[in-house]
Amino acid sequence: MKSTSILIISFTFLLAACSVKPRPIQEGVDSCSFCKMTVMDKKYATEIVSTTGKVYVFDDAHCMHTFLEQDMMAKKDVKLVLLTDYNHPDNLLLIEDAILFTSDHLKTPMNGKIIALSDSNALNSLMQSMQGKSIPVHNWLP
Repeated sequence: MKSTSILIISFTFLLAACSVKPRPIQEGVDSCSFCKMTVMDKKYATEIVSTTGKVYVFDDAHCMHTFLEQDMMAKKDVKLVLLTDYNHPDNLLLIEDAILFTSDHLKTPMNGKIIALSDSNALNSLMQSMQGKSIPVHNWLP
């Protein structure tokens, strides 16, 4: 009975250690998994979480896109693709819930000129002030 309890407790800790979830992006601490630059402005940052729970951080959506496009990670190993909400930099959006926006007026870290927004009101506001356009997510992912 005692060994069964120890086994159950050990298995529970193992499952908790391998959780597949995003983690907050840390400005000035995290480095981009593609270009190796330090994340200096998280409103442009993105994140991929693998099926094993490993987190890959990117300083610009362009770096994440190139990382995926160049198959630096097998598509089958990608569990979550997240982008920072431009207007609320502490919020990560699942790619399927994000509205992508591009404009030549955006000055992103690697000049990708793409940001993520959480709603159409934010999109409409930026479209008026920055003269950009939305990008369908399915057209943007490699």
